[in-house]
Amino acid sequence: MSVKTIAVVLLSVQEAEWLAPAACELARVHEAHLIGLHAAEPIQLYASMGMEGAVLPELTRMQIETAEQIAEIFNRAAKLSGVANEFRQQDSGFYGAEEFALSSVRSADLVVTGTADPAHNAASVERLRDELVRRSGRPVLVMPKDAPLAVRPDRLLVGWSDTREAARAAHDALTLAAAGAVIDILSVHRSVGPMDAAASSREDMAAALDRLGYRATVLDRDAAAGAAGEALLAAALERDAQLLVTGAFGHSRLYDFVIGAVTTYLMQNATLPVLLAK
Repeated sequence: MSVKTIAVVLLSVQEAEWLAPAACELARVHEAHLIGLHAAEPIQLYASMGMEGAVLPELTRMQIETAEQIAEIFNRAAKLSGVANEFRQQDSGFYGAEEFALSSVRSADLVVTGTADPAHNAASVERLRDELVRRSGRPVLVMPKDAPLAVRPDRLLVGWSDTREAARAAHDALTLAAAGAVIDILSVHRSVGPMDAAASSREDMAAALDRLGYRATVLDRDAAAGAAGEALLAAALERDAQLLVTGAFGHSRLYDFVIGAVTTYLMQNATLPVLLAK
């Protein structure tokens, strides 16, 4: 399967200025149709805000202006790249940005978003990014500002566990990878022990990739509890990977809160493109 429809979620003007051109270049490489999408944060109503006066109209005007600026940036980037494209803008109002975004991306082969930007990302923006990964049903490519994915990667690092999420991520990555790419399959352990189900399934995955013409290797790393994200990024840097691939949110929300979510860490700290699948 190839990537022929890409949806890029643009959450702020500052993000759109670099993410829209990056997504256009990715669409050009894959000869894909690109959907630009802006979901507005819902306007919160509080009795003390005097919404019956000038506050609500002013907030609505600001939302509209932001959406128009993002659309202009996207359309300019798409015109320069020459990719087939469309832009979808949420109507200003009170229904959820999350549902609008999720509905708009489910037909895409790939969803693109940026890494977290502490200067511009409110809690609602971070929640929307999480929901794209958790509920869209599509692979999500998280791109950092300084390291967008503009080629078919020929070196990939796959974070492996014996889970549905990891298996799906590894297979989804093949739609992006260059023919004959080197694919490292990494298991992160608290301590390296005897072969278990995860190690066995990892060997099976490596063999399957070899049959498809890729060059697969298996790796192991130790990491303390809650530090798997750091271990993945360090290994990706060590192996000169162009794309990090991993399953997303494989534990309960309570586990993620207590121990720490690898997915959240990667979305906030990635220094290379990360492909996430749930």
